[in-house]
Amino acid sequence: MHGAEEVFGTTRESTLKAVIFDLDGVVADSHPIHEIAWTTLLLEQGLNRAKLNLDFLYAGQPRRAILRHYLGGISASELKALGQRKDELYAAAAELLKSKARIPEVLRQLNDDGIVCALATSAGRARTYETLEQFGLTRQFAAIVTGEEAETSKPAPEIFLLTAARIETDPNRCVVVEDSVAGVAAARAAGMKCAGLAPSKWFGDLVQAGANDLISELPEDATTYFRGILATKREAPSSGARV
Repeated sequence: MHGAEEVFGTTRESTLKAVIFDLDGVVADSHPIHEIAWTTLLLEQGLNRAKLNLDFLYAGQPRRAILRHYLGGISASELKALGQRKDELYAAAAELLKSKARIPEVLRQLNDDGIVCALATSAGRARTYETLEQFGLTRQFAAIVTGEEAETSKPAPEIFLLTAARIETDPNRCVVVEDSVAGVAAARAAGMKCAGLAPSKWFGDLVQAGANDLISELPEDATTYFRGILATKREAPSSGARV
């Protein structure tokens, strides 16, 4: 693991004030459970497993967009019923849920170093808090903003601007950690630097969305890493993106 000064080629003093984390795929290793729930739901609706391409699930789109992508023009009542069914399927597998590797250590380190940690997620309030309580991480976040509090979903910047306002921090002093195209685009539209955290196969999509750096696991020295992202003038990942 390289230090941020080596990776980003800067020794300027950082003005980092906050790091804002997404929930699914960043704090919670929830994608496998979501995939199980969505697959079951879509098969129940008659889709063919052999032709089912789940890549759209990882684009960071809200639930209604996912349902309409796979099922076409469905009514508001159908959206509600199917959404409830998906929640039931997710809850049935939630005992398998784990936090992402290093996330507890990263949050503790940042807080100990005086850097505010916040969470901005498209997930609903109930599931968000249940997940954080399950991990024992709720108190690590100075602010928790869910999809129910933002009128427009990612890739609109609203949820990140709302989070910055809650923690009374200028957007240009925040770094976001996101795993989806919509999330990265939302962070960049909010005027924030963004680290893309995802398997390497998604790196190309996150670069196109505007990610400033790409990692497949959280860094051991999180404070130095995130300060380096904010300090660099470079707008695209270097060739040293960590896998």
